[in-house]
Amino acid sequence: MLGVIDYLNTQPMDYGITERLPHVPVQRGVPTAINAAVLRGEVAVAPMSVYEWALHADELLVVRDFSIATIGAVNSVNLFSWSADPRQLDGQPVALTTDSATSINLLRVLCERHYRIQPEWRSMASNLDAMLAECQAGLMIGDKALVEAATRRHLGERGLPYCFDLGDEWLKLSGLPFVFAVWVVRRDQAEAVREAGIVPALRAAKAENLMRIDELAQLYAPRISISPGVCAKYLRDLRYHLTSVDLEGLHTFLRYAVPSFQPSQLEWFSE
Repeated sequence: MLGVIDYLNTQPMDYGITERLPHVPVQRGVPTAINAAVLRGEVAVAPMSVYEWALHADELLVVRDFSIATIGAVNSVNLFSWSADPRQLDGQPVALTTDSATSINLLRVLCERHYRIQPEWRSMASNLDAMLAECQAGLMIGDKALVEAATRRHLGERGLPYCFDLGDEWLKLSGLPFVFAVWVVRRDQAEAVREAGIVPALRAAKAENLMRIDELAQLYAPRISISPGVCAKYLRDLRYHLTSVDLEGLHTFLRYAVPSFQPSQLEWFSE
């Protein structure tokens, strides 16, 4: 089975994939759900949060030249806050989306190494109104975060929260790209994935769809009620190729977030 994160940022690999692989079942969900499905063995190949992959690298192979990454602002991994400076969140309640594995650990790394603070973490569903009614800040990811960043709503009497893009904050700390997800193949299902031709189909979809960003944006924009122009810019700002500099950023993050991980644990899927 193929796992797909059901966000705009996966459209370059996802759009039209069921037509390319009509014989392959597809499971869709938020990152934490897809992570769990891979680890249970229900999904053989999928984009996976790099934090979760690093914890289970011995069970998983990584697909070359596939990632969801950014240099600087990503626009869909955002900390919304009533505080004008993240350093003011020391000891304050901060809501963490339950949809993410990598992004919440990126925020933890930033708080520890960049802001030098220790917030009080609370896991919450991705609802900005509820998060900021109960907490001083809230971390959101994916389409909901992109919509909130694009619309910048006033929330009740407190007004407009500040917005900190974690891709941008990571660049300030490290000077490197940030890789949110890599595509993985379960080691124990690698042969079945090869026989099904899943990775070549994904590679062909990516090559074709990255040439038609405007069309993808037009098709997807009505789902989240923001303009096609915002969607197209977002897709163009992302990085989908796992280059050497992306790997440098990835290993730097994992050195902070998963100290037990060794770069030698990264093994490539052989197509």
